[in-house]
Amino acid sequence: MSAGRHVVLLTYGEPPRARFGSQFVYSWRILFGLTRIIAPIPPLLVPMIALQRARLRVAIWRAEGYESPIEEETLAQAEGVAAALARLDPGVDWQAHVAYEFRRPLLETCIATLPRGERVDVVPMYLADSAFTHALARVKLERQLNVRVVPALGADTLAELSAAHVEAELAARGFAGGPDTALLLAAHGTLVDPPKPIATGRLETTAVAEGIARRLAPRFGRVLWGWLNHTMGGEWTSPAADAAFRMLLADGYKRIVYFPYGFLADNAESQLEGKIVLKTAPPGVTTLHLPCLNASPALAEALARAVLEAG
Repeated sequence: MSAGRHVVLLTYGEPPRARFGSQFVYSWRILFGLTRIIAPIPPLLVPMIALQRARLRVAIWRAEGYESPIEEETLAQAEGVAAALARLDPGVDWQAHVAYEFRRPLLETCIATLPRGERVDVVPMYLADSAFTHALARVKLERQLNVRVVPALGADTLAELSAAHVEAELAARGFAGGPDTALLLAAHGTLVDPPKPIATGRLETTAVAEGIARRLAPRFGRVLWGWLNHTMGGEWTSPAADAAFRMLLADGYKRIVYFPYGFLADNAESQLEGKIVLKTAPPGVTTLHLPCLNASPALAEALARAVLEAG
């Protein structure tokens, strides 16, 4: 067997529980490391905004009795990718790790602990390559030798994985589609016209939604996608997920399946924000909230193949 080779799965690092301290640090780091890329927030305002954001997250999570599963899911994804790589390329001693953008263990710290000279592939666990996802890692690692950021999975691959996932989840629940059933796809939104040129990932994300819609159109009366938007900074992608949900209700659909295709693992946006949207369903309307791809073997194999194909 050849020398060790390392794969680091990377996520933002959403804290699992509604604890003010961890939510505050997480918000602080996101504001400095992500939000200020596009929004010129004065540094002196960051602590105040982080404080407000942390308080709001803690209040909502506690009110909903919510804890984020993304840490557990990412660890399971790392195990799945390592197993897939060992199967596909058994001559290499594959080792998988998990690191975070905005919470310990940070990506730079994780990389520093790995043996020098051994190859490291960083796999950002995001749907689309953008300034808010893969580019963050590239900037941090641009001076690192033997470290590479693996590109995002292609839109066709993600659409195929997602469509098969939806089919399997519906079958497992005995939930049949039909002309009276609609599928609502949700992803994180972005500014339509950012104040400065930046890769938002909107086109890549939309391409995945279109691919899912083509594959699943025969199963549903309508497939529509909406966006989980913020409210400040300018015009956001439309329709917003809650507006798209109301559109389906107005069209008379009595059965609506909600799938947060824009996330590879369940988190507060995929679970909690979807729950809040579906709470507005009137009596007589049945809704079904599907999980993300999470640690599915199909996703693990696709990511493993992306690592190998990148060289």
